[in-house]
Amino acid sequence: MNHKLLGSVLSIALLAACGGSVDIPPGSGGAGGGDGGAGGDGAATSATSGSGGASVACGARSGGICSAEEFCDFPDDSCGTFDTEGRCAARPEVCPADCPGVCGCDGQFYCNACSAQQAGVDVSETTSCLKPVGGDYAATYWAGGLDHLVVYKAEPETDQCVTLYADAPAESAPEGFDVATPDTWAVTRIERTSGAAGCAPGESKPAGEAVRAMGAIGSLSMDLSGGTSMPCTLDVDITATFPTEPATALLRAKGVAVNNGCL
Repeated sequence: MNHKLLGSVLSIALLAACGGSVDIPPGSGGAGGGDGGAGGDGAATSATSGSGGASVACGARSGGICSAEEFCDFPDDSCGTFDTEGRCAARPEVCPADCPGVCGCDGQFYCNACSAQQAGVDVSETTSCLKPVGGDYAATYWAGGLDHLVVYKAEPETDQCVTLYADAPAESAPEGFDVATPDTWAVTRIERTSGAAGCAPGESKPAGEAVRAMGAIGSLSMDLSGGTSMPCTLDVDITATFPTEPATALLRAKGVAVNNGCL
């Protein structure tokens, strides 16, 4: 053994004894000689811990599943079609109250992309949303120092009743309500109760405790006879948001006859 090789072996031995790491350059062969060391094939091995913040693949063929604090974010909001792979992203903690309406990758309606992602779902314009739950609409009106209009939507499929209240003259709508109405009118509250039975003018109040909407967006238009405040029929296209599930209620109907109107 020549002096240079003997010196290298002694240095390696000393480093190993002290707990140090040793880098053996390719081709040196180490103590066993050859390119791969003792019984080696020369291939280097490495591992990554993911602690660097790299996102996890999800959806498609990756089979990855995001945690309960994440949602699968697909490129171009593709919802994983054509085997598109997404990446896990953190769910938003706070979302705006606006409710233009979007469709989630699960085919459900959400107020906005943030609320969908908060529920763990990405959104897409190409996804078909489930149709709003059907309902039986009715409305009633009575005049006074303050005119009142009540719109009822009975939902037999879910056994629920959604009730909208509008008043005139009203100075302003409650905070969080952005509903276009005729002059002097304003939607002052929207409630949801269990029990579709009795969800109509002149009927008994539906069963269950009323849950009041915390916001609404859309429009309420009326056919006002002779320029008066007395409505004959109305059109409603409003999305109301609630603090409890289901988080939204849709009131969409045209030509709803108003009881006691246009007498």
